[in-house]
Amino acid sequence: MSHFLFVFIELYRKVMEQILIEFQKLSHELSEIKKKIEDYESLRYFENWIPRKKLMEFLDYGDTQMAALFKSGELVVSEIGIRKFIKKDSVIKFLERHIKISK
Repeated sequence: MSHFLFVFIELYRKVMEQILIEFQKLSHELSEIKKKIEDYESLRYFENWIPRKKLMEFLDYGDTQMAALFKSGELVVSEIGIRKFIKKDSVIKFLERHIKISK
């Protein structure tokens, strides 16, 4: 009986570990979905303004490159506390000013 109990407990432990792993994966996926929904909602309500973080991701820029870009005066920026929002039209104009035709 003790051998059977040991095998049963070991099997139960392995099953519980697998359930925990699956739960952690689902929890991570849910967090990602929540973040995407929040991002979508913020863009939906403020469609003319882009959060600094989103522009950084779009341009694949780091903090130093973003600071230099803001300093250049090429973008219209609104600062609220430590948060920065960039006027969408100014980003489009910035991109259009930097068009290069490849040969």
